[in-house]
Amino acid sequence: MDVESLKAEQISLAKRVELRDKLRFEEIEFVAGVDQAFNDFRGRETLVISAAVLMSFPELDVIDSKTVVDKVDFPYIPGFLMFREGKSAIRVLKELFGGDAKKAVVLVDGSGIAHPRRCGLASYIAIETGIPTIGITKHRLVGEYEEPKRAGEVRALLFEGERIGYVLKTCKRCNPIFISPGSYITPELSLRVVKACLKGFKLPEPIRLADKLAREKKRALRDAELRDVYA
Repeated sequence: MDVESLKAEQISLAKRVELRDKLRFEEIEFVAGVDQAFNDFRGRETLVISAAVLMSFPELDVIDSKTVVDKVDFPYIPGFLMFREGKSAIRVLKELFGGDAKKAVVLVDGSGIAHPRRCGLASYIAIETGIPTIGITKHRLVGEYEEPKRAGEVRALLFEGERIGYVLKTCKRCNPIFISPGSYITPELSLRVVKACLKGFKLPEPIRLADKLAREKKRALRDAELRDVYA
């Protein structure tokens, strides 16, 4: 595997990132969450389960949800998740939206521009679909910040002298989350949308529900595999 060529591809994609608001806050009618789980039961081929949940905005009522299962053809390498997870994430979003995502923003469990080469999974999804995306992670990949102490407290995430996102402590007893735009949205609007999607949990509701759905699908696959083994 030529890691340097993969880095070059990410750098090239980063040039296509647009940090502008394709939609104003008041124009957003839907939010979607995308998360993924992996299944490699008993040494069989690794599968990625991609889940997406569509919700009304700002009401956060669930409208629809989809899952897809794909073979994994790329190893796990931090900083290169777009090559491992991106195609499957895009496929489940196409299933979810059916070609109409004009008033939607997608929240992705993965980095946006808070990435060594300014192009994480969320940026890749936005570039390939044209849908504004927000990257959300539980851990810092790059950047410097002051630790937020209280629930609701926000701190800027800085990288190479630039504000690339925000660090938000979403609840009293949880560690902060890291928010950065993927593309077609600014850091400021990304933060505002994420705040509007919180319902008392660490993660914004669209990603929390997508994570739950992906894990449920993974359990169903495991149960089916066990039945096959012991049939």
